[in-house]
Amino acid sequence: MNIMKKAALAAAATLLLATGGIATAGTASASTQISCAGREYEQAGAPYKSSESDKHFGFYNGYTETPSPNSFSWATVEAQCLLNTIGNNLVVDGYYGPKTQDAVRDVQSKQSLSQDGFVGPETWPALRFVAW
Repeated sequence: MNIMKKAALAAAATLLLATGGIATAGTASASTQISCAGREYEQAGAPYKSSESDKHFGFYNGYTETPSPNSFSWATVEAQCLLNTIGNNLVVDGYYGPKTQDAVRDVQSKQSLSQDGFVGPETWPALRFVAW
């Protein structure tokens, strides 16, 4: 990538951050609501778009990350969006709080999983299954 292209990309990213166009771990807060419409991002160098057939919204498509309370993560956004598709009314803010944990416990209970309230390697597939 040439220097001009890098400079243009850096300037665009700075503008988006300054205007609130990008939520990052440092800029997102509990009051920042995120749309579950999905987002485009690059995965392994190729453009990636979420779709119903992929069973995720495009914020996190794995099965191994376990979101932790009191810190922002895109995996939490994904979990909150999935939970809302099955009837929960969570604020999608990327913070894994008590309401998100309670909603996950409900899914775990219905899927005969350990009810710890956290989306991990066993709960991600079950959550994606019931949401889609």
